[in-house]
Amino acid sequence: MDKINYDVLIPARDEEENIKKTLEGITNQTIKANSIIVVNDNSKDKTEKIAISYGAKVINFPYEHKNWVISGELGILFSFGMNFFNKDNSYFMILGADHILPENYIEEIIKNMEKDDVDMASGIIENEITVSPRGSGRIFTKKAMECIEWKYESNWGYETYALFKIQSEGMKVSVYPITTKTQRPTGKNYSIKKFYHMGFSYKALGYTSFYGIGRGLTITKKNGIHKGFMFTLGFFSNHSIRYNKKIRDHCKKNLKYSWKDIINNPKQLFKSF
Repeated sequence: MDKINYDVLIPARDEEENIKKTLEGITNQTIKANSIIVVNDNSKDKTEKIAISYGAKVINFPYEHKNWVISGELGILFSFGMNFFNKDNSYFMILGADHILPENYIEEIIKNMEKDDVDMASGIIENEITVSPRGSGRIFTKKAMECIEWKYESNWGYETYALFKIQSEGMKVSVYPITTKTQRPTGKNYSIKKFYHMGFSYKALGYTSFYGIGRGLTITKKNGIHKGFMFTLGFFSNHSIRYNKKIRDHCKKNLKYSWKDIINNPKQLFKSF
């Protein structure tokens, strides 16, 4: 395998309790990063000081704002950080400030990407199930970054948009069985409002009404009736905001279930929900 050049982007807001282990994981990789870029998003704690102590390049976000974690505007933060990528590199990684990687993560993911001709990939967080590359731990080729124009959309579902955009342009993505850990399990602290926004984003991305209802049922089963209801409310409240037709068509084309499944195999369908 040729020499691998990559940068890592870590957005962080008041992450002093988590970011130390995240930075340890990335600095201990068998293949070292050219640059670790930490976007310090108005932290009031020791996040910036800890990042600097690990040799990270800390970029302070230029203005104060409310916490964007539950809104589509978080894409603005990622896009700001991507401006500091060295575009001469071959690979680029997005990493959450609470995510812990095994030492061979980068080497194994990229080795498999090159073998399979894949342009975006990730591993799997312990105790989670995923069939597409996760938001945190994603590795992009330069070609994939150029496809999304070196930015995330400042709108709902920005991570999924990037995935669909890359796939709709004929590029391959993959998830590899390399296990990582998170100090803050996905969805653990999601508020009711977050589920509303999630539903809103699913509609914007092109998910069908049938899928929206099914997803609402699965959220109800896993997270409770209030969160399931808020997801469904968000989905059906979105009457006008849509991503472009190519993205929406790609989404619909790859949905696993449809209204026809109710008629043809209702028992198997509802078992999946």
